[in-house]
Amino acid sequence: MKVRVALLALVGLASLSCRPPEGESTGDEARSGAVEIRPGALHDDKVAARGDPVDFKRFQVGPPTPCTIAVYWDNPSIGGRLVLRDMFGGAIAEVTHAKGAGKDTIGPVVLKDGTFFLEIEAKSGASVYTVELFLGDPETMGSEAIPWPE
Repeated sequence: MKVRVALLALVGLASLSCRPPEGESTGDEARSGAVEIRPGALHDDKVAARGDPVDFKRFQVGPPTPCTIAVYWDNPSIGGRLVLRDMFGGAIAEVTHAKGAGKDTIGPVVLKDGTFFLEIEAKSGASVYTVELFLGDPETMGSEAIPWPE
């Protein structure tokens, strides 16, 4: 009887010390599994420092064009960063999230023909986020900045 009680107490303590992960890996934690995003569409996902700390998004650019990326955070207290990368993984632009801000923006950055990646990293906490991609200059082109590629 004493052995049974001791085992139950040990199992109970072990289960209390194991916290469930905040996120779950979804296959987009490397450039090879990057999810394609398109201008003019909103793309939702989640990152969590424990479980799913990095997401990669991929997009294509034709002729040289200004690119602006906005990321809207559901949990603005997340500790995170955004990195715009070229097809070889080189960093083009980087933004560290300011805790409390609901939105982070990269750009406008002029990109040339090729494939580009957005790395979204949670360093602490977790948040659902929305990515919005603009190709062209939204300031001067209005809605015409959005449709490429069709």
